[in-house]
Amino acid sequence: MTLEGEPTSAPAGTTIVYANQKSGGPRVFGALAMLLGGIGVIMALLDIASAGETIELWGADETSYSWWFYVSPLLAAASGGLFAYAGFLLWNYKKKGVWMGFGSVAVWTVNGVVDSVINGRIADEMVGELDIGGFLAQLGLVATGVGAVCCGLIVSLPLLMNGNDLDDE
Repeated sequence: MTLEGEPTSAPAGTTIVYANQKSGGPRVFGALAMLLGGIGVIMALLDIASAGETIELWGADETSYSWWFYVSPLLAAASGGLFAYAGFLLWNYKKKGVWMGFGSVAVWTVNGVVDSVINGRIADEMVGELDIGGFLAQLGLVATGVGAVCCGLIVSLPLLMNGNDLDDE
């Protein structure tokens, strides 16, 4: 294939401005947030469906904490849904997605901390003299902290890497 014709250039005195393309980072992290948020909602709904079995397994019907096995999955579903929505906003280059994501991580972290403490107390009531509840609570707090940092990075990296690509709307 051959091209015919003469090359042209811009007229003298004309400034050519090239528009930069938006980074793909917000789309990648947005897709990741939507995937993780969707998985979180599905897992939370499965937890709600099996809350009665969990209460029987832990023997929590003998404690005053059996209500938590219904409340915790509801908070997790709300957090997962908000995280997926934040991912959708990031996918569309909206800066609001970062702040929605941080709100979701905050809800998830509070839920994880309270869940760790309550599960530790239930374990102490059920087992008694072994003091396994403190270990379970500490393990849950560490896992919650690691998850909060990772999820916080997922929503903050698009702002830190290419904050100018995100729209303020």
